[in-house]
Amino acid sequence: MNQFKKIMAQSHTQNKDCLHKLYTDRQIYISSISSSMQPIEDEKIYHYREISFTFAGTGFRAPQRMTLDVWVPGDLAGPGGEIEKQPVPWEDWLLRNLSGPINALARSLQNDHKDTREKPDFFMQETDQAVRRRSGCLYRRDRRAFRLRISFVFPLIGGHSVNGKSGYKGIKMLLDTLCDCLENADRESLREQIGTWERQADIRNYLKKNGLMAFVADGSILPRQGDTQLPLGGAVPFLSPSRLRVKIPCRDGKVLTGMGIPRGITLITGGGYGGKSTLLDALEQGIYFHVKGDGREYVITEETACKIYAEDGRNVQTTDLSPFFSHMPGAGGAHAFSTVHASGSVSQAANIVEAVYGGSRCLLMDEDTSATNFMIRDRLMRRLVRKEPIIPYTDRVEELKERGVSTILVIGGSGEYLEHGDCVLLMEDYRVYDRTSKIRELLVRPEGRAACSGGAHGQKEADPELTDRESGVIPKREAAGGDGHIWMERKTLPRELCCGEAPCSRTVGIDHGRYIRLGEITADITRLTAVGAAGQVHTLAWLLEKLLSQDLYKEEDLRVCCEQLVQSLFEDSADVILSSRGHAYEFWLEEVRGLDLLMAAARLRKSC
Repeated sequence: MNQFKKIMAQSHTQNKDCLHKLYTDRQIYISSISSSMQPIEDEKIYHYREISFTFAGTGFRAPQRMTLDVWVPGDLAGPGGEIEKQPVPWEDWLLRNLSGPINALARSLQNDHKDTREKPDFFMQETDQAVRRRSGCLYRRDRRAFRLRISFVFPLIGGHSVNGKSGYKGIKMLLDTLCDCLENADRESLREQIGTWERQADIRNYLKKNGLMAFVADGSILPRQGDTQLPLGGAVPFLSPSRLRVKIPCRDGKVLTGMGIPRGITLITGGGYGGKSTLLDALEQGIYFHVKGDGREYVITEETACKIYAEDGRNVQTTDLSPFFSHMPGAGGAHAFSTVHASGSVSQAANIVEAVYGGSRCLLMDEDTSATNFMIRDRLMRRLVRKEPIIPYTDRVEELKERGVSTILVIGGSGEYLEHGDCVLLMEDYRVYDRTSKIRELLVRPEGRAACSGGAHGQKEADPELTDRESGVIPKREAAGGDGHIWMERKTLPRELCCGEAPCSRTVGIDHGRYIRLGEITADITRLTAVGAAGQVHTLAWLLEKLLSQDLYKEEDLRVCCEQLVQSLFEDSADVILSSRGHAYEFWLEEVRGLDLLMAAARLRKSC
C-alpha cells in the first residue's frame, strides 16, 4: 500500500496521463501502443491487509478510467479444495455480498453540488436472482484467489490534473469496506448457497437419468412482483398432482418432492389468469441456478430449453424452412429462405428451426404469443384452402418428439393439440391438475375409435376428397446428417455480414437493453427472453463482435463457432478482457449459452 500511496502523492496535480504508472512504466507503455503489443514487464501488485490489488487501463483517451482488480485469497472464503470443484456458487456469494456495500460507498462519496470528476467514482457488478458466472468475480485456480473487478474513475482537478490525495483516500476507503465485509460475512449463508446449488445440480442429474424435461418442487413460488424477478408475496405455493409427483434424493440427504414433466409433448391449459403463462415463464428461467429465497430455486428445466415466439418483422437469412413450408417465393425457396421482414408464421418457423439446429431439446411455446396459422389448421380450413404452403406445427410436433425434441405448450383457445399430448395439465387459480386420462377418455368414441385421429392415439386418416398434403398427411422430414436434433444442414454467417476488421471499431451500442448495434450491423434480441440480465446482453455484444470480425469463424459451422466462443468466454478473461477501445459494455459480462449466441447471430442484419 505504501508503493501505491507514493505514486498517488507523486501524481497529485500532474497531468492525468501519468496514471499509467499504476500498471506500467512510460517506456514500455509507449512501445506497446506503437507495436500493438501488451506491456511485457511484471504486473504491478499492491498489498493491503489480507488482499492485493492491481490496475489496468481501459483506453488511451480517458486514462483516469481504469479497472481495479482486487485479489481475495481463496482461504478467506473457505477451504480451497472445495472451491476448486465448483467455484460458481462461491463467486456468486462473494459478488452478492460485496457489491451492495461497495456501490453504496461510491454513492455516498458523490456530491450533487460539485463536479463529479473531483470525487472518485467506482462501481462493482451487481447480481440478480440467478446464480451464474460473471466477470465481476472470477476464481483463478492458478492464483488460488478470487478476482473482484471494480470500475474505478480517478478524481481530477479541473478535468485534467490528478487529485492524488482524493484518489488514495477513495481506494483506501473502498479496500477497508471490502475487507471489513469479508471479515464479518455470514459464512452460514455461504454454506446455504452451496447446499442449494448442489441440490439443484442433483435435480438436473435426476432429470437426465429419468427421462424428464423439468421439475417443479412443491412449495415453489412462481408468480413475480410486477416486471421484476422477485417472488410475489402471498402467492399460492405450487403443489404437484399425484400422478406426476416424484421424489428426488439429494447428496445431503434431503428429499425434494414435486412435479416431474416427462419428455414428449406436454400441454398446459386452463382459463384466463389461472397461472398457465406464469408456469411457462418459471420453466424458461429453470435453465438457470437460483439463489435461496427466489421461490423458483427448485424449478429446474432441461438446460437447452428455448422459448419460441412469433416475431413479426425479424430478419431471416438463408434458413431452411422446408420442415414447415412446402414452397416459398424467392431464389432459395423454402430450403434457403431470406427476408428482412418476416411474417408471424415465417418468424416462428425460423425460430424453431434455429433452436433445433442449435441443440435445443425442449421448445416452450405459448398460444398467446404464437402465429395461429402456423400452430394449427383444422380440417375445415384444409378443405377450404387447397394451396396452403404452411405445414402447421401440429403436423411436426410428433416428429420432433421422435427426434428427441420435447414441446411444452400453453393452450387456451383450441383443442387441436389435445390429441397429441403425452401429458395434459389444467391450471386453475394457480393450482395444477393432471387431466391426461380425462382427455384420452374424451378423445375416444364409445365404440373405441378415436374421436380425433392422429397424434399419440392414432394415425391421421386420409380424406378421399383431398390430396395427401391437403388432408394433412405430411411426409416425414429427413434429418440432415446423423444428429437427430438437426433439421437443416451446416449454417454459416452470411458473407455480407463478415468483415476483415472489427465492426465495433466505429460505433457500438446497446439500445434499450435489447437492441445491439455493431457498426452498420444490428441485432434485435427482444424475443430472446432467456437472456434477461444486462451483463448477458453485454456478453452477446462482445461475442458477436468476435464472431463477425475474426477470420476463423467466417466459414465454420455457426453452431460450433458459438459453442467455442461461449466456452472460452472466461478462460481468456481472468485478467483483462477489455479491448483496446475500452467499450463500457465490456466491463460486466455474464454467462450465456451457445444457443443464445446462435439465436442472436441469426438476427443480425446490415443497416440500409
